[in-house]
Amino acid sequence: MTRIILPIILLAAALGLFVMYTNPSFQSIKQLAVEQAAYDQALDKAQELRAVRDQLLSRRASFSDQDVDKLSHTLPDNLDNIRLIIDINNIASRHRASISQVQLGSTQGSGTGSSLATGPSGSSIGTVEMGFSINATYDDFLAFQEDLEHSLRILDVTRIGFSTGGDLNTYSYSIKTYWLH
Repeated sequence: MTRIILPIILLAAALGLFVMYTNPSFQSIKQLAVEQAAYDQALDKAQELRAVRDQLLSRRASFSDQDVDKLSHTLPDNLDNIRLIIDINNIASRHRASISQVQLGSTQGSGTGSSLATGPSGSSIGTVEMGFSINATYDDFLAFQEDLEHSLRILDVTRIGFSTGGDLNTYSYSIKTYWLH
């Protein structure tokens, strides 16, 4: 009987040691399988994003450089006050006027401050306020105003004031314009 009991005990001990030794290994294998599934899911998502990026890049390549320049002029990707002043002065000079008394107001959305809005790409849209004056006749003022309305740069005229005097009137503007940051 000892011949049968001893092998059964040894077999049970071997089986117990096998289960005790491999059970933690099975747990780590299960954990690695879960991690692998998460990495596979991340790789699938990365491939989807890469496909979307390639599609957008091919669509972007179909735009002419001239259209891209117009778009970057409409909503620039940086705060370029000097370019804005030059653009407005060029519009004024077409109507025998020039801007004066330029005042740069508050800038919102620059850096870590709050921004006005967020576009589809997740980039924020900032605003800058600017004031200036022009001396012009009423007809030149109307033509300047019309050209300002039709300029490519997005801007809102928030205030127009005027004072009369002689042939030329002084028109003071407050505008708000936008930029991506």
